[in-house]
Amino acid sequence: LVVTLLPSNLNFGNQKVGTTSAPQTATLSNTGTGTLLISSIALNGDFNQTNTCGSSLQPGASCTINVTFTPTMEGARSGTLTVTDNANPSTQTVALSGTGLAPLVTLSPTSLAFGNQKVGTKSAPKIVTLTNTGNSSLSIIKITVSGLEFFQTNTCKSVMAPGTSCKIQVTFEPTSKGAA
Repeated sequence: LVVTLLPSNLNFGNQKVGTTSAPQTATLSNTGTGTLLISSIALNGDFNQTNTCGSSLQPGASCTINVTFTPTMEGARSGTLTVTDNANPSTQTVALSGTGLAPLVTLSPTSLAFGNQKVGTKSAPKIVTLTNTGNSSLSIIKITVSGLEFFQTNTCKSVMAPGTSCKIQVTFEPTSKGAA
């Protein structure tokens, strides 16, 4: 039995975490004279497959294995497509790779202290910097502050590219005496 599984690797490039790529195809071919008996077609890593192979492949026939990539986390991801059969060697493999893209938010500083502020007056603004430190665009739905005595304005856009920052100005305007 002579069998080939081509290409030897599939690179899916960049894909947003939790989304599925377009399929890429590997072709299993029986170029020998005997019937190829397929025991299993397996994947590991963040990859899935569908195929047209069935349990056997006649001499001169080929089948396709469509592989998709759904990254579960940010960064480089890898896996292997393994076909197990009655050829020698009994396994054929394709190396799989891709990169998971995800936005990652950092806020600096992580706390603000306004000190004493006269009731009914507004403090000077304090600045918090929001940075997209991930490798994918960040979509901002809403920026809010909690507490009825704190207010914010910001320079943030609804979509932030990787590596960009914006400023959030927070002010304190107490409505009653005591800690807030």
